[in-house]
Amino acid sequence: MTVSKALIRSAAGAALILALISGSPLLAGEPIHNGVDLWMTVAGFAQTGFANEPLPAGFFCEGSQPFTGSVKLKGAPLTVEPTGSLGAIDTVVRRLDDAKFDAKGEAKTRLQLMALSLVSMQPIETSCGKYDVAISLAGKQPVTMMKIFQSDAFGGTYSAPLAINGKIVFTPVNGDKSGRREVVRRVDLGPGTNSVWAYVNLPRYKQGVRVDTNGDGRPDAVLPAASNFLAGVSPALLKEAPPLPRLAATAVQEQPYIACPVGQCVYRSCHCTPLDHQPPPQWNEPHDLCDHLHCVYTCAPSYACIAQPVEQPQQPV
Repeated sequence: MTVSKALIRSAAGAALILALISGSPLLAGEPIHNGVDLWMTVAGFAQTGFANEPLPAGFFCEGSQPFTGSVKLKGAPLTVEPTGSLGAIDTVVRRLDDAKFDAKGEAKTRLQLMALSLVSMQPIETSCGKYDVAISLAGKQPVTMMKIFQSDAFGGTYSAPLAINGKIVFTPVNGDKSGRREVVRRVDLGPGTNSVWAYVNLPRYKQGVRVDTNGDGRPDAVLPAASNFLAGVSPALLKEAPPLPRLAATAVQEQPYIACPVGQCVYRSCHCTPLDHQPPPQWNEPHDLCDHLHCVYTCAPSYACIAQPVEQPQQPV
């Protein structure tokens, strides 16, 4: 399945620039510090479905039928302080522990969602009218286990299933506030495809950044100090220090793009909750096999993108 240029351009509005930073690589086996991983959702490659848990009859209005459809989603930038300090990041995942590698090059840490901001690509249709949909986190979040594998001195791969207690808000397009509905659901997502990481030796954001963790539009939690771990960038082909995410300049944000290190290309990593407990689909299989899906941008070696082509938006000059 190929992502269209229009789809990527709309998603790239939430992009950060990955700029190469000079410096010496960290030593293989150096422990990974606890911290957060910042993600941008690929528009149209995230969805939440209600086939396994339908919304009940009468949910939207008296007489409405059970809702078993799905909602295609895109990222909505998190509200942060200082404004713009995280670009248009929409998902923050927190690694709760320092992770030390054993003799086999494996390490573990607990994982927990810290912030999430997704909205529907377009309103859903019901017998009670059209509704916009927004998803944020609700209350204490479940904890899962992340396994990190080191393949060379620069980084490696990881396996990270996610669990989310999400608040799904349905807002009538016609502006009728009395028609607002919400539901809280737990979603368990399997490990993402193409889960890669690289060491970094410079902070990716300044200390003291606050984020909105519950979707009320008010930043309420301070991010922990930036760590030495960069999820989403493969260490393969890197000959110097891995890239450091940089915010696009204001002039560039009008036509943003996603830049990867030399020899790498834009790729997506997808977490899936299979329908009816079927095996998770491969990237090129229909996404309607997933009741819930969340894909984020990653940077993979160029040969990977031959199998999964993702059109790169035009870069500004």
